[in-house]
Amino acid sequence: MIHRLKNFPIRTLPSFQQHFLTENMLLFDIETTGLSAARDHIYCIGCGYRMNYEIITELFFAEDPAQEQEILTAFFALLENRTTVVTFNGNTFDIPFVQRRAALYKGLSADKYPDLAQAFVQTTSPGPECAASMSALTFIDLYREAIRMKSLLRLPSRRQKSIEQFLGCNREDRYDGGQLIRIYHRYESDPDPDMLSLLLLHNEEDVRGMFDLVGLLSWYQLRDGAFVITELSEETDDGNSFYNIKICPKLPFPRSLSIINISPELSDTQPAHASSGYGWLHLGKESGLIRLPIHHGALKHFYSDPENYVYLPEEDCAVHKSIGAFVDASHRRKATKQNCYSRQECRYISLPVKTADGFLRKEFRDKCSYLALPAEERDVKQLILRYFSVFF
Repeated sequence: MIHRLKNFPIRTLPSFQQHFLTENMLLFDIETTGLSAARDHIYCIGCGYRMNYEIITELFFAEDPAQEQEILTAFFALLENRTTVVTFNGNTFDIPFVQRRAALYKGLSADKYPDLAQAFVQTTSPGPECAASMSALTFIDLYREAIRMKSLLRLPSRRQKSIEQFLGCNREDRYDGGQLIRIYHRYESDPDPDMLSLLLLHNEEDVRGMFDLVGLLSWYQLRDGAFVITELSEETDDGNSFYNIKICPKLPFPRSLSIINISPELSDTQPAHASSGYGWLHLGKESGLIRLPIHHGALKHFYSDPENYVYLPEEDCAVHKSIGAFVDASHRRKATKQNCYSRQECRYISLPVKTADGFLRKEFRDKCSYLALPAEERDVKQLILRYFSVFF
């Protein structure tokens, strides 16, 4: 087995990466000779972790299939006493592959080492405060996090190298895992230092790239409310009214995002303009601007329990049956999902999706949601959080 260890100061990483990297966290990536854990084997496992003020990367390389057990043993030794595992597409590939290969070797049982069989799809905001669930380990799959944020980031591709480029990171490695399988088999039969360098470089940069991808988690500040509102204003432009909200996140973002129009009909690059009905936002690294068109009119507030209401056709609204009992039977009807509403005149913003709590609509089958502008500034943050919910 070939063992390579490198380290560098954690202060060389941006603050948002340092925030999420804790000493109980292990990042790892595997290289295999194919996609089948039944037929193929692991030839390299790369790991990354924090130790005090240093970032460590360790690579365990099997020069032939007989050394697979040795590199798995080294990996499980690193995994002991850690609570969080970070991968890129590991919930689907790396973790089940490691679990199946480890099951072939005596001594690599769950009795002695943490069991990876209970990996699960993370459904809450990941990060250092995340509690373990379903097993002794918490699993953060950065590929799944990128998918979860697709509406916000508008990534051209969700391949690891593409996301790294999106974040402004560059690689020396120019190969993908499939291309390296042929190189590894050539190395098995005729070990060559240049081929070994190529194989190790790819895995090392996959691990190093995950430290950069951890920065994706900083955008969850928008969903979780880890920001402050620094300025509120209203303005009129060419007869249209807008609500402008400036925010400052707790942590910097990895990069600036261009103005994003959240209307699904508009391209990511189309400039925002006054006729846009849903608004847009711009996120710098340390600040953000949300610009929301203000609409005014009557909306319908639909109730979720029509069995408890009656509909009054002459008033075109529903009232609770405890009140409806006092209305003449000829002037009331049984409420249905379609007519169980009250009318509300308000100023509002619109969202291009139907949210779970989107009770305000124009019609029952409306595919949009409408949020009434709050009367008090202290309630604006809840409005913004519902707006950001579109992106996650």
